[in-house]
Amino acid sequence: MRVTNLHKIVIVFLCLVLAGPEFGIGLELIILIDVFGIELLLFSLSAYFWVYWGFLKSKLEELDPYFFISPAKDILRCPALLAHAVPGSMGLFIFILAFTTVSI
Repeated sequence: MRVTNLHKIVIVFLCLVLAGPEFGIGLELIILIDVFGIELLLFSLSAYFWVYWGFLKSKLEELDPYFFISPAKDILRCPALLAHAVPGSMGLFIFILAFTTVSI
């Protein structure tokens, strides 16, 4: 059997029907990356993580307002608060240290 242009058109049409909107979204994403570049795409995707971090930080500060950094009025009244280990900063430091150390 010989494959004609009609057969090719029918196959492409069936693929588009089966793929549905996902195919169009994929093409839009490819065009978006091509036009704006991968850096801008990754930056826009990282915006979600900043929103999530703000939510998580606000919930932690509801439990303990001194978890990250004391409020400015308390630091102005007692500057020695900056010299103490802040649990949030120390936890972040230990987390980063655990994943960046190289064992020999």
